[in-house]
Amino acid sequence: MKIIGARAAAAALPFDRLIAALRARFAGGCEVPPRQVLQPAEGMTSLIMPAWVAGGAYAVKIVNIAPGNAARGLPGLHSTVLLHDGATGRPLALIDGDTITARRTAAASALAADHLARQDARHLLVVGAGRVAELLPAAYAAVRRIDRVSVWARRPEAARALAARWRRQGLPARAAPSLEAAAAEADIVSCATLSTAPLMQGAWLRAGSHLDLIGSFTPTM
Repeated sequence: MKIIGARAAAAALPFDRLIAALRARFAGGCEVPPRQVLQPAEGMTSLIMPAWVAGGAYAVKIVNIAPGNAARGLPGLHSTVLLHDGATGRPLALIDGDTITARRTAAASALAADHLARQDARHLLVVGAGRVAELLPAAYAAVRRIDRVSVWARRPEAARALAARWRRQGLPARAAPSLEAAAAEADIVSCATLSTAPLMQGAWLRAGSHLDLIGSFTPTM
């Protein structure tokens, strides 16, 4: 059984190839039974998510979500993926699920925007400063000519730090002090948070903008 860590998983999943693969698989389909939702500890939710292609691969992803991790200086989500041979059940690989989850999530949002956002969309506003949020400009750049990136987060220092990292990557990024003002200017607004309180107001969005909501896996989020 191969063990594929975060760096190798990321290298194998560039956004242009990943978005194309998701486009094909969403259209082609696979078997995805309802995920199990467990609460193994107070303040933590565990999602058990199997999927398979008949005659092909069989995977089980375990995602542990602990929103309180922010206070511990840790990401709010940790996951693993165990890949099996679909015919024999033989384990093939244990893969860093954080990387797969984050990159697949960002790529799925970009794929949706490719169908729904205006062709001339250029200004991306990211709401949130976590693992998925950091990947969104690169993902969206695979489907639109993004030439301006803004970021807003509850903690302004986190937004400023993320904008600085993007600028080091060559992105024209800045932290937005006002979410309302930034939303009014953006062509695409992508929210990547675990918030249980509403962050965006529809009245803030200008006509023709695209709103993307990531992270709401329960009715209260």
